[in-house]
Amino acid sequence: MSIIFNNVRIYMGGAFFPGQKVLVEKGKIASVGSKILKNVEKVIECDQKYLVPGLIDAHTHLGLFENGVPSNDMAETHPEVTPHLRPLDGIKMRDKGVEDARRAGISTCMVCPASELPIAGICSILKMNGNSADVGLIVEQAGVLATFGEVPRNNAKNDKKSHSTRMGMAALIRETLMKAQDYLALKQSKKMTRDREIDMEALIPLVKGDVPMRACAHRAEDIMAALRIAQEFNLKLVIEYGTEAHLLADRLAEMKVPVVIGPTLMPRFRHEMNEKTFESAKILMDAGVDVAFTCDYPGLPIETLRVAAAMAIQYGLDERRALMAISENPARILGVEERIGKIKKGYDADLALFSGHPLDIRSKLEALVVDGDLFVFDKSLVIDG
Repeated sequence: MSIIFNNVRIYMGGAFFPGQKVLVEKGKIASVGSKILKNVEKVIECDQKYLVPGLIDAHTHLGLFENGVPSNDMAETHPEVTPHLRPLDGIKMRDKGVEDARRAGISTCMVCPASELPIAGICSILKMNGNSADVGLIVEQAGVLATFGEVPRNNAKNDKKSHSTRMGMAALIRETLMKAQDYLALKQSKKMTRDREIDMEALIPLVKGDVPMRACAHRAEDIMAALRIAQEFNLKLVIEYGTEAHLLADRLAEMKVPVVIGPTLMPRFRHEMNEKTFESAKILMDAGVDVAFTCDYPGLPIETLRVAAAMAIQYGLDERRALMAISENPARILGVEERIGKIKKGYDADLALFSGHPLDIRSKLEALVVDGDLFVFDKSLVIDG
């Protein structure tokens, strides 16, 4: 479908420019400017409304959790190490959460298994369109999820597993990475005589440095454990949650480790979140750390992504960087910044049209384009064609 957004304020380079047009053709942004003359199937009259890149949540369990279902597909419970779990095999695109994401202006999510185990599985990046996960899939393996802190430790104690301390969890992660390095070395030597091992195969991109370890960690001590392991094994690293990451801002900036913060709207319901502050994003960004926000759906409703960015503004973060933290920054942290996160010619046609400024919670999403597919949420929106 070819579409023109006419007379719209577009977000580019950290600012809004009024009176612009954006042309969408064949799922891509074909042109951006004030003078576009083209016969198209749909002309959306925007009347100076606000057009931004489709928003991005860089850490969710979308489609793996189903409302009202006693059991879910978010995590295995008994093995301590399951790097071979693939979200693609469990995601249900018909889940109401996917529609909720679209209605929130979110066009892309990273989906991962729940952070219940020391190594929980791979992370995948999906667009919020299509009737199956394969349709919207951008990157099947965008990282391996590892978890530090209270959750895997408490799960191990409850299930009477062998590793039930922070030391034990870190040791188990190291042991698994050593095995993966040895497995890779044997495979590369072409002397492998044993059968392939599915868990080790899933870890090869991680130990080769092709994808990052996405380390779920709240406390500073747990973040430091993840940093040590990343250095020891020469891994790429992204900190997920990062409740106390602001306490290590200079160290994270020095090591060029990005942080996906959230869910910031969650109350301090356990002690490892006692240092939670809405100032965290500003502190980290001022130090030079790449930051994105997350709702950690279903930890919080996915509609709260914009709210998290708006709350950070209340606590000192400027509007430009707050909007970047739900668009351009997560695209870069996910490694897909060359195709999403900006309104730019040649980029995927992922666009969200709001009635007012997107970080004003009173603003309503009127339309969303995902890979050129148009979703209209306001029946009063004038569309010719």
